[in-house]
Amino acid sequence: MARAAINIVGETGALFDITSLGGKDVDSYRSGVGVYCITGTQGMVPFPPIDQGWGYSLHPSENTAKVDITFAEDLLKLTVTMDGEPYDLKTMITLHILVPDIPLEEVPDFPPVVVDPLEAAQAEIIRLRVIADYAVAPLQDAVDVDEATDAEVDLLKAWKKYRVALSRVPDQEQYPGTVEWPAVPA
Repeated sequence: MARAAINIVGETGALFDITSLGGKDVDSYRSGVGVYCITGTQGMVPFPPIDQGWGYSLHPSENTAKVDITFAEDLLKLTVTMDGEPYDLKTMITLHILVPDIPLEEVPDFPPVVVDPLEAAQAEIIRLRVIADYAVAPLQDAVDVDEATDAEVDLLKAWKKYRVALSRVPDQEQYPGTVEWPAVPA
């Protein structure tokens, strides 16, 4: 068995959407005032976290509604009342249900993810260059206006050397398969 969460529209009982770790052959309908029927399920499961109720959650505006749940002959039936009277929900109800596992023959085969080493290396160079440019800008400003300390001048040179080293990464013999990344200035 697998878990699924479904949202049912209160006014019509129609299935709004389903998020499933298993089968998705679930349907719903409204059979009368406050009575919602769900097919294709194998019962309810606790709403995560478990201490928040058994298998359903309501919109906060309707959280005083009472929901009775039965499951018999492959039909999950919810009966909603408010102040002791049958009540059609104005929003939605979210149900946490059990559904059959997806048969293995229906699980799609996904091709393996192939990472192009050249694209990965180029993306990393760009990412590191953005970091370096961000570090260089205020240091260069301090130098340009003659307000840089000796430590800032040294750090500026270190970052600029780092940018030069980044620009030379593609010149490495094993690039892009093996890359020796320059050390980030401290």
